[in-house]
Amino acid sequence: MNLRHLPALLLLMILIITTGCSAPGNDYAEYHNIPAKGWKYGDTLTYTPVHPDSICRGRLVVGVRHSGTFQYTSLWVETTVIDNGRPRTDTLEIPLADSFGSWTGQGIGASFQRADTVRHSFTHRSGTPVKLRHIMHTDTLTGISQAGIFFIPD
Repeated sequence: MNLRHLPALLLLMILIITTGCSAPGNDYAEYHNIPAKGWKYGDTLTYTPVHPDSICRGRLVVGVRHSGTFQYTSLWVETTVIDNGRPRTDTLEIPLADSFGSWTGQGIGASFQRADTVRHSFTHRSGTPVKLRHIMHTDTLTGISQAGIFFIPD
């Protein structure tokens, strides 16, 4: 082996080693169970995402799992995140059924799952709570079994 190739070989080895040791993506997912008696209007679900890095950049997505007994074609939710010391609230409509009443989510039998993006360009500080609540015009929402959030890193 020629010694003049040694610096290039060492650089290549260092790149391979550091790439192999890099932290996994900043993905996060968590669902909360909704009580069988329903999701009350004032009940806020709180998630505290912790990422391998201090800041996660990507898409914030809300996911819901529901049964065939859900009475509406859409679910309206509100997310709140503390952004630079101030709460930032986003409203999202998650369509669960088409205009004919057929469920649009994935599922087998009487259980369906649907997800929709709250924000495409989202920066989240690890450990900062994300709050989720429904904002439907009813005191108690039935037919939703789980609600959650997840991040899709850039």
